[in-house]
Amino acid sequence: MAGRLFGIPTYGTQAHSWIMAYEDESQAFDRFLDVFPEQATLLLDTYSVRAALRKIFARGRKPAGVRLDSGDLVADSRWVRAQLDRAGWRDVQIFASGDLDEKSISSLLRRRAQINAFGVGSALVAPTDARNLSMIYKLVELERDGKVREAAKLSESKSTYPGTKQVFRFANRAGKWQKDLIAHANESHPTASPLLVPVMREGKRLAPPELLTAARSRCIESLKKLPARLLSIQHAAPYPVRYSQPLKTLLQKVRRCIAQRA
Repeated sequence: MAGRLFGIPTYGTQAHSWIMAYEDESQAFDRFLDVFPEQATLLLDTYSVRAALRKIFARGRKPAGVRLDSGDLVADSRWVRAQLDRAGWRDVQIFASGDLDEKSISSLLRRRAQINAFGVGSALVAPTDARNLSMIYKLVELERDGKVREAAKLSESKSTYPGTKQVFRFANRAGKWQKDLIAHANESHPTASPLLVPVMREGKRLAPPELLTAARSRCIESLKKLPARLLSIQHAAPYPVRYSQPLKTLLQKVRRCIAQRA
């Protein structure tokens, strides 16, 4: 949008959502190359790094670069570099991302990763001596021609669950929180409280902004419901969060569909 409004030259790497929006990964590569014919950096690890690179070679359209976002960046980058060089694409750059900071980049270079450029996000905008929660939007569902299709990222170290979600929180008789369950939005868990409520619809706010005093009071009341084991600074125990069985089943269904298309 900044590019459109202010005439700023735009370029960047392909997103996982772009790949997942197409049923055919090869078509996703083609469409991205159509939009960015000279500066396209194609994303390899949405499903399988090796299969993705073979598909790019099969199309015969050389991108400016390829991106690795997860997995073993050292091993994968070496394999990708060897394949690119073997194909005569020595000028194609390898771009890496995925919660990188100066320490992890230094380690990758020291271990001779074949990476030309790095993308840094969370570590750039949040100081490392303060806690930060790494959060990314991932496409989980789309509607096309009136038909809804679930989508998921299947990379070995960064897979995602498909479908719209609801988070259910369970408490004991004393009102202390016990566990959370990440479930599909159409699931029902009568003994738990759903946490997700709509605040925007069709670009419009559904309720006025919460006042700071109300947010502070809600935070204080929520802290009172934390179990004692979570309040220990020295020996804090993890709070259990699990995925529901219907979500796991849906993920397997998406895996099978992608495998069949491949």
